[in-house]
Amino acid sequence: MKPLSIGQCWMERLMNPASIDRFQKSGFITEIDLRFDTPYSYSMKRSHLVFIFLLGFAACSRTNSLSLTPAQETAIHYLYQSSLLTDTFSRVLWQVPVDFRGIDIAHDSLYFIFKITEDRARILNRVALDTTKVEFANCPSGDCQFGGLQGRIDGYAAFRMRTDNLKVDTQQVLHCLLKKDSLSLRFNDFMQEMDTNICYHTPKYLDLSAAMQTKSYSISIGSFISRKGKDRVIRKLVDSLCKGLTTVEDKAQILLDYVTNNIAYSYEDFWYDTEITKRAHEVLYSGEADCSGMSTLLASLYEEAGVPYCLLYFKNHMNIGVAGKFVPVNRYTVDIKGKTWYFAETTTPGFVIGQTRLSNDEIYDAYLFYHIPYESEFVMDGKTHQPLAYVDLEEEE
Repeated sequence: MKPLSIGQCWMERLMNPASIDRFQKSGFITEIDLRFDTPYSYSMKRSHLVFIFLLGFAACSRTNSLSLTPAQETAIHYLYQSSLLTDTFSRVLWQVPVDFRGIDIAHDSLYFIFKITEDRARILNRVALDTTKVEFANCPSGDCQFGGLQGRIDGYAAFRMRTDNLKVDTQQVLHCLLKKDSLSLRFNDFMQEMDTNICYHTPKYLDLSAAMQTKSYSISIGSFISRKGKDRVIRKLVDSLCKGLTTVEDKAQILLDYVTNNIAYSYEDFWYDTEITKRAHEVLYSGEADCSGMSTLLASLYEEAGVPYCLLYFKNHMNIGVAGKFVPVNRYTVDIKGKTWYFAETTTPGFVIGQTRLSNDEIYDAYLFYHIPYESEFVMDGKTHQPLAYVDLEEEE
Protein backbone atom coordinates (compact mmCIF):
# COMPACT_ATOMS: atom_id res chain seq x y z
CA MET A 1 0.00 0.00 0.00
CA LYS A 2 1.34 3.41 -0.95
CA PRO A 3 2.31 5.43 2.16
CA LEU A 4 0.29 8.51 2.92
CA SER A 5 1.88 11.84 2.15
CA ILE A 6 1.28 15.56 2.55
CA GLY A 7 -0.18 17.50 -0.36
CA GLN A 8 2.64 19.86 -1.26
CA CYS A 9 1.77 23.49 -1.78
CA TRP A 10 3.43 26.86 -1.56
CA MET A 11 3.28 28.69 1.70
CA GLU A 12 0.47 31.11 0.92
CA ARG A 13 2.04 31.78 -2.46
CA LEU A 14 4.74 34.22 -1.41
CA MET A 15 4.19 37.26 -3.58
CA ASN A 16 7.10 38.91 -5.34
CA PRO A 17 6.95 42.60 -6.30
CA ALA A 18 6.01 41.83 -9.91
CA SER A 19 3.01 39.78 -8.78
CA ILE A 20 1.92 42.51 -6.39
CA ASP A 21 2.12 45.15 -9.10
CA ARG A 22 0.06 43.04 -11.48
CA PHE A 23 -2.70 42.22 -9.04
CA GLN A 24 -2.97 45.58 -7.27
CA LYS A 25 -2.86 47.99 -10.21
CA SER A 26 -5.94 48.70 -12.27
CA GLY A 27 -5.75 47.32 -15.75
CA PHE A 28 -3.43 44.38 -15.09
CA ILE A 29 -2.71 41.90 -17.87
CA THR A 30 -3.12 38.19 -17.23
CA GLU A 31 -3.21 35.23 -19.59
CA ILE A 32 -5.58 32.46 -18.54
CA ASP A 33 -6.23 29.14 -20.24
CA LEU A 34 -9.97 28.85 -20.64
CA ARG A 35 -11.98 25.92 -19.33
CA PHE A 36 -13.86 24.06 -22.06
CA ASP A 37 -15.13 20.99 -20.24
CA THR A 38 -18.62 19.88 -19.30
CA PRO A 39 -20.43 22.07 -16.75
CA TYR A 40 -19.35 19.87 -13.86
CA SER A 41 -15.80 19.03 -14.88
CA TYR A 42 -13.02 20.90 -13.12
CA SER A 43 -10.03 19.56 -15.03
CA MET A 44 -8.05 22.28 -16.79
CA LYS A 45 -7.31 21.77 -20.48
CA ARG A 46 -4.73 23.68 -22.52
CA SER A 47 -6.02 25.36 -25.65
CA HIS A 48 -4.86 27.77 -28.30
CA LEU A 49 -7.77 30.02 -27.34
CA VAL A 50 -6.36 32.46 -24.81
CA PHE A 51 -7.92 35.81 -24.00
CA ILE A 52 -5.82 38.59 -22.49
CA PHE A 53 -7.56 40.63 -19.82
CA LEU A 54 -7.10 44.33 -20.51
CA LEU A 55 -9.95 45.36 -18.25
CA GLY A 56 -9.75 47.40 -15.09
CA PHE A 57 -10.14 44.94 -12.23
CA ALA A 58 -10.58 45.76 -8.56
CA ALA A 59 -9.44 43.45 -5.76
CA CYS A 60 -12.46 43.59 -3.47
CA SER A 61 -14.65 46.49 -4.50
CA ARG A 62 -16.09 47.86 -7.70
CA THR A 63 -17.33 51.25 -8.82
CA ASN A 64 -20.51 50.88 -10.85
CA SER A 65 -22.68 53.67 -12.19
CA LEU A 66 -25.68 51.37 -12.66
CA SER A 67 -28.24 50.41 -10.04
CA LEU A 68 -27.82 46.69 -9.41
CA THR A 69 -29.89 44.34 -7.28
CA PRO A 70 -28.22 42.58 -4.32
CA ALA A 71 -28.44 39.35 -6.33
CA GLN A 72 -26.64 40.91 -9.30
CA GLU A 73 -23.98 42.41 -7.04
CA THR A 74 -23.41 39.00 -5.44
CA ALA A 75 -23.24 37.16 -8.75
CA ILE A 76 -20.78 39.64 -10.24
CA HIS A 77 -18.66 39.53 -7.09
CA TYR A 78 -18.29 35.77 -7.32
CA LEU A 79 -17.81 35.80 -11.09
CA TYR A 80 -14.75 38.04 -11.06
CA GLN A 81 -13.46 37.55 -7.51
CA SER A 82 -9.88 36.26 -7.70
CA SER A 83 -10.68 33.43 -5.29
CA LEU A 84 -12.86 31.85 -7.96
CA LEU A 85 -10.89 32.64 -11.12
CA THR A 86 -10.14 28.94 -11.49
CA ASP A 87 -13.72 27.81 -10.95
CA THR A 88 -16.50 27.67 -13.54
CA PHE A 89 -18.99 29.49 -11.34
CA SER A 90 -20.91 30.74 -14.37
CA ARG A 91 -21.62 27.20 -15.52
CA VAL A 92 -22.92 26.18 -12.12
CA LEU A 93 -24.96 29.34 -11.61
CA TRP A 94 -26.80 29.18 -14.93
CA GLN A 95 -26.56 25.43 -15.62
CA VAL A 96 -25.35 26.02 -19.18
CA PRO A 97 -21.82 25.78 -20.67
CA VAL A 98 -21.04 29.48 -20.68
CA ASP A 99 -17.78 30.94 -19.33
CA PHE A 100 -17.39 34.36 -17.75
CA ARG A 101 -14.28 36.09 -19.10
CA GLY A 102 -14.18 39.51 -17.48
CA ILE A 103 -15.79 42.75 -16.36
CA ASP A 104 -15.12 46.14 -17.92
CA ILE A 105 -15.66 48.49 -14.99
CA ALA A 106 -15.42 51.66 -17.06
CA HIS A 107 -18.27 50.58 -19.32
CA ASP A 108 -20.26 48.43 -16.83
CA SER A 109 -19.97 45.47 -19.19
CA LEU A 110 -19.70 41.73 -18.61
CA TYR A 111 -17.97 39.41 -21.11
CA PHE A 112 -18.82 35.75 -21.73
CA ILE A 113 -17.94 33.03 -24.25
CA PHE A 114 -19.42 29.69 -25.28
CA LYS A 115 -18.85 27.12 -28.02
CA ILE A 116 -20.67 27.92 -31.24
CA THR A 117 -22.12 24.41 -31.23
CA GLU A 118 -24.12 25.20 -28.08
CA ASP A 119 -27.72 26.45 -28.07
CA ARG A 120 -27.34 30.24 -28.27
CA ALA A 121 -30.94 31.03 -27.35
CA ARG A 122 -30.87 28.75 -24.32
CA ILE A 123 -27.67 30.33 -23.01
CA LEU A 124 -28.86 33.90 -23.49
CA ASN A 125 -32.23 33.18 -21.85
CA ARG A 126 -30.41 31.86 -18.81
CA VAL A 127 -27.90 34.68 -18.50
CA ALA A 128 -29.69 37.85 -19.68
CA LEU A 129 -32.85 39.62 -18.53
CA ASP A 130 -33.24 41.12 -22.01
CA THR A 131 -31.63 39.03 -24.75
CA THR A 132 -32.00 41.88 -27.27
CA LYS A 133 -29.46 43.91 -25.27
CA VAL A 134 -26.64 41.40 -25.78
CA GLU A 135 -23.82 42.28 -28.19
CA PHE A 136 -21.75 39.58 -29.93
CA ALA A 137 -18.21 39.89 -31.25
CA ASN A 138 -18.19 40.23 -35.03
CA CYS A 139 -15.26 37.89 -35.64
CA PRO A 140 -16.18 34.24 -36.31
CA SER A 141 -12.57 33.04 -36.52
CA GLY A 142 -8.96 34.06 -36.15
CA ASP A 143 -7.69 36.88 -33.97
CA CYS A 144 -10.45 38.86 -32.34
CA GLN A 145 -10.46 42.28 -30.69
CA PHE A 146 -13.69 42.71 -28.74
CA GLY A 147 -13.70 45.61 -26.34
CA GLY A 148 -11.30 44.70 -23.56
CA LEU A 149 -10.78 41.15 -24.75
CA GLN A 150 -8.52 39.91 -27.47
CA GLY A 151 -7.37 36.51 -28.68
CA ARG A 152 -8.17 33.68 -31.06
CA ILE A 153 -11.85 32.88 -31.08
CA ASP A 154 -12.03 29.85 -33.39
CA GLY A 155 -15.07 27.78 -32.55
CA TYR A 156 -16.37 30.16 -29.89
CA ALA A 157 -18.86 32.99 -29.65
CA ALA A 158 -18.08 35.95 -27.40
CA PHE A 159 -20.71 38.36 -26.12
CA ARG A 160 -21.05 41.22 -23.71
CA MET A 161 -23.88 43.02 -21.95
CA ARG A 162 -24.41 45.62 -19.27
CA THR A 163 -24.14 44.51 -15.68
CA ASP A 164 -27.76 45.42 -14.91
CA ASN A 165 -28.93 42.99 -17.60
CA LEU A 166 -27.62 39.99 -15.66
CA LYS A 167 -30.31 37.45 -14.77
CA VAL A 168 -29.96 35.80 -11.35
CA ASP A 169 -32.29 33.29 -9.73
CA THR A 170 -31.92 33.75 -5.97
CA GLN A 171 -33.49 30.33 -5.37
CA GLN A 172 -31.01 28.60 -7.66
CA VAL A 173 -29.62 25.48 -5.98
CA LEU A 174 -25.85 25.16 -6.34
CA HIS A 175 -24.58 21.63 -5.84
CA CYS A 176 -21.20 21.51 -4.13
CA LEU A 177 -18.67 19.41 -6.01
CA LEU A 178 -17.62 17.26 -3.08
CA LYS A 179 -15.82 13.96 -3.57
CA LYS A 180 -18.07 11.89 -1.32
CA ASP A 181 -20.97 13.58 0.45
CA SER A 182 -23.83 15.60 -0.99
CA LEU A 183 -24.23 19.25 -0.08
CA SER A 184 -26.24 21.97 -1.77
CA LEU A 185 -26.32 25.71 -1.24
CA ARG A 186 -28.88 28.19 -2.50
CA PHE A 187 -27.80 31.40 -4.14
CA ASN A 188 -29.35 33.15 -1.14
CA ASP A 189 -26.62 31.56 0.96
CA PHE A 190 -24.00 33.23 -1.22
CA MET A 191 -25.78 36.55 -0.82
CA GLN A 192 -25.65 36.23 2.97
CA GLU A 193 -21.95 35.31 2.80
CA MET A 194 -21.31 38.81 1.45
CA ASP A 195 -21.62 40.06 5.03
CA THR A 196 -18.12 41.25 5.98
CA ASN A 197 -18.79 40.57 9.67
CA ILE A 198 -18.68 36.81 9.09
CA CYS A 199 -14.87 36.64 9.00
CA TYR A 200 -12.24 37.96 11.36
CA HIS A 201 -11.33 41.59 10.75
CA THR A 202 -7.60 41.00 10.70
CA PRO A 203 -5.31 42.64 8.14
CA LYS A 204 -5.04 40.54 4.98
CA TYR A 205 -1.36 40.79 4.09
CA LEU A 206 1.75 39.78 6.02
CA ASP A 207 5.19 41.23 5.48
CA LEU A 208 7.53 38.23 5.62
CA SER A 209 10.60 40.09 4.41
CA ALA A 210 12.44 39.90 7.73
CA ALA A 211 11.67 36.24 8.32
CA MET A 212 12.39 35.14 4.74
CA GLN A 213 15.39 37.48 4.30
CA THR A 214 14.02 38.72 1.00
CA LYS A 215 11.17 41.02 0.01
CA SER A 216 8.10 38.82 0.21
CA TYR A 217 4.50 39.06 1.32
CA SER A 218 1.76 36.62 2.15
CA ILE A 219 -1.97 36.42 2.53
CA SER A 220 -2.99 36.07 6.18
CA ILE A 221 -5.34 33.10 6.15
CA GLY A 222 -6.76 34.16 9.52
CA SER A 223 -8.70 36.93 7.78
CA PHE A 224 -10.69 34.27 5.87
CA ILE A 225 -11.79 32.19 8.88
CA SER A 226 -15.52 32.29 9.69
CA ARG A 227 -16.26 33.49 13.22
CA LYS A 228 -18.32 31.35 15.55
CA GLY A 229 -22.06 31.88 15.11
CA LYS A 230 -21.66 34.19 12.09
CA ASP A 231 -21.60 31.78 9.13
CA ARG A 232 -24.94 30.08 8.55
CA VAL A 233 -23.53 27.59 6.05
CA ILE A 234 -20.80 26.45 8.44
CA ARG A 235 -23.15 26.39 11.43
CA LYS A 236 -25.62 24.09 9.71
CA LEU A 237 -22.84 21.76 8.58
CA VAL A 238 -21.27 21.55 12.05
CA ASP A 239 -24.63 20.91 13.69
CA SER A 240 -25.17 18.00 11.31
CA LEU A 241 -21.69 16.49 11.52
CA CYS A 242 -21.22 16.85 15.28
CA LYS A 243 -24.69 15.77 16.35
CA GLY A 244 -24.35 13.54 19.43
CA LEU A 245 -20.60 14.16 19.81
CA THR A 246 -19.43 15.54 23.14
CA THR A 247 -15.62 15.47 23.20
CA VAL A 248 -13.20 17.81 21.50
CA GLU A 249 -11.27 14.85 20.14
CA ASP A 250 -14.30 13.26 18.44
CA LYS A 251 -15.39 16.57 16.95
CA ALA A 252 -11.88 17.38 15.73
CA GLN A 253 -11.52 14.03 13.95
CA ILE A 254 -14.99 13.90 12.38
CA LEU A 255 -14.59 17.42 10.98
CA LEU A 256 -11.11 16.63 9.66
CA ASP A 257 -12.52 13.48 8.03
CA TYR A 258 -15.18 15.55 6.32
CA VAL A 259 -12.58 17.88 4.80
CA THR A 260 -10.12 15.19 3.70
CA ASN A 261 -12.85 12.91 2.31
CA ASN A 262 -14.65 15.62 0.35
CA ILE A 263 -12.20 18.30 -0.79
CA ALA A 264 -9.88 17.45 -3.67
CA TYR A 265 -6.39 18.86 -3.69
CA SER A 266 -6.11 21.63 -6.29
CA TYR A 267 -2.97 22.65 -8.13
CA GLU A 268 -4.90 25.38 -9.93
CA ASP A 269 -5.09 27.62 -6.88
CA PHE A 270 -1.52 28.81 -7.39
CA TRP A 271 -1.36 29.13 -11.17
CA TYR A 272 -1.31 32.90 -11.00
CA ASP A 273 1.94 33.35 -9.04
CA THR A 274 0.01 34.46 -5.97
CA GLU A 275 -2.32 32.84 -3.52
CA ILE A 276 -5.86 32.09 -4.76
CA THR A 277 -7.58 32.36 -1.41
CA LYS A 278 -11.01 30.95 -0.71
CA ARG A 279 -13.37 31.30 2.20
CA ALA A 280 -14.93 28.23 3.80
CA HIS A 281 -18.14 28.20 1.75
CA GLU A 282 -16.15 28.73 -1.45
CA VAL A 283 -14.06 25.65 -0.69
CA LEU A 284 -17.25 23.68 -0.10
CA TYR A 285 -18.82 24.94 -3.30
CA SER A 286 -15.84 24.25 -5.54
CA GLY A 287 -14.94 20.98 -3.82
CA GLU A 288 -11.25 21.71 -4.27
CA ALA A 289 -8.51 23.76 -2.65
CA ASP A 290 -4.83 23.72 -1.84
CA CYS A 291 -3.52 23.46 1.71
CA SER A 292 -4.55 27.00 2.67
CA GLY A 293 -8.12 26.58 1.41
CA MET A 294 -8.53 23.25 3.17
CA SER A 295 -7.11 24.78 6.35
CA THR A 296 -9.53 27.71 6.06
CA LEU A 297 -12.46 25.32 5.86
CA LEU A 298 -11.29 23.12 8.74
CA ALA A 299 -10.46 26.12 10.95
CA SER A 300 -13.94 27.56 10.31
CA LEU A 301 -15.52 24.21 11.22
CA TYR A 302 -13.41 23.98 14.38
CA GLU A 303 -14.28 27.57 15.28
CA GLU A 304 -18.01 26.84 15.06
CA ALA A 305 -17.68 23.52 16.94
CA GLY A 306 -15.69 25.06 19.79
CA VAL A 307 -12.58 22.99 19.03
CA PRO A 308 -9.39 24.84 20.07
CA TYR A 309 -7.24 25.28 16.98
CA CYS A 310 -4.39 27.30 15.52
CA LEU A 311 -3.12 27.94 12.00
CA LEU A 312 0.35 26.49 11.43
CA TYR A 313 2.59 27.87 8.68
CA PHE A 314 5.50 25.87 7.27
CA LYS A 315 7.99 26.77 4.53
CA ASN A 316 5.98 25.13 1.75
CA HIS A 317 2.82 24.16 3.53
CA MET A 318 0.23 25.01 6.13
CA ASN A 319 -2.20 22.99 8.23
CA ILE A 320 -4.17 23.15 11.48
CA GLY A 321 -3.02 22.47 15.02
CA VAL A 322 -5.63 21.20 17.45
CA ALA A 323 -5.41 20.95 21.25
CA GLY A 324 -6.80 17.86 22.95
CA LYS A 325 -6.10 14.46 24.47
CA PHE A 326 -5.01 12.58 21.37
CA VAL A 327 -2.93 9.40 21.22
CA PRO A 328 0.61 10.68 20.45
CA VAL A 329 1.85 7.97 18.07
CA ASN A 330 3.26 10.04 15.21
CA ARG A 331 4.65 12.86 17.36
CA TYR A 332 3.39 15.46 14.88
CA THR A 333 2.96 18.23 17.40
CA VAL A 334 4.18 21.69 18.24
CA ASP A 335 4.32 23.30 21.68
CA ILE A 336 3.17 26.90 21.90
CA LYS A 337 3.59 28.56 25.26
CA GLY A 338 3.09 25.39 27.26
CA LYS A 339 0.23 23.93 25.20
CA THR A 340 0.61 20.99 22.82
CA TRP A 341 -1.05 21.28 19.42
CA TYR A 342 -1.51 18.13 17.33
CA PHE A 343 -1.31 18.42 13.57
CA ALA A 344 -4.57 17.95 11.67
CA GLU A 345 -3.33 17.36 8.12
CA THR A 346 -6.01 18.50 5.70
CA THR A 347 -4.32 17.36 2.47
CA THR A 348 -4.09 13.67 3.42
CA PRO A 349 -7.29 11.57 3.16
CA GLY A 350 -7.68 9.24 6.12
CA PHE A 351 -5.34 11.19 8.37
CA VAL A 352 -5.93 10.35 12.03
CA ILE A 353 -4.84 13.05 14.46
CA GLY A 354 -1.91 11.89 16.55
CA GLN A 355 -1.57 8.53 14.79
CA THR A 356 -1.07 8.63 11.00
CA ARG A 357 2.55 8.64 9.82
CA LEU A 358 3.43 10.33 6.54
CA SER A 359 6.11 9.52 3.97
CA ASN A 360 7.18 13.15 3.48
CA ASP A 361 6.85 14.49 7.01
CA GLU A 362 10.14 16.36 6.64
CA ILE A 363 7.92 19.24 5.56
CA TYR A 364 6.99 19.62 9.21
CA ASP A 365 10.63 20.35 10.08
CA ALA A 366 10.26 23.77 8.43
CA TYR A 367 7.71 25.11 10.94
CA LEU A 368 7.73 28.92 10.86
CA PHE A 369 4.65 30.71 12.19
CA TYR A 370 1.39 30.21 14.03
CA HIS A 371 -1.85 32.13 14.42
CA ILE A 372 -4.75 31.71 16.87
CA PRO A 373 -7.41 33.98 15.29
CA TYR A 374 -9.88 33.87 18.19
CA GLU A 375 -7.16 35.06 20.59
CA SER A 376 -5.22 37.61 18.56
CA GLU A 377 -5.11 39.26 15.15
CA PHE A 378 -1.37 38.65 14.96
CA VAL A 379 0.52 35.85 13.25
CA MET A 380 3.40 34.91 15.55
CA ASP A 381 6.93 33.79 14.82
CA GLY A 382 7.22 30.15 15.91
CA LYS A 383 10.60 30.66 17.57
CA THR A 384 10.46 34.13 19.08
CA HIS A 385 6.67 34.30 19.60
CA GLN A 386 6.84 37.88 18.34
CA PRO A 387 4.14 39.18 15.97
CA LEU A 388 4.82 39.50 12.27
CA ALA A 389 4.22 42.84 10.63
CA TYR A 390 1.19 43.49 8.44
CA VAL A 391 1.32 45.57 5.27
CA ASP A 392 -1.44 47.37 3.40
CA LEU A 393 -0.78 46.34 -0.18
CA GLU A 394 -3.91 48.10 -1.44
CA GLU A 395 -2.25 51.40 -0.55
CA GLU A 396 1.04 50.58 -2.29
CA GLU A 397 1.60 51.70 -5.86
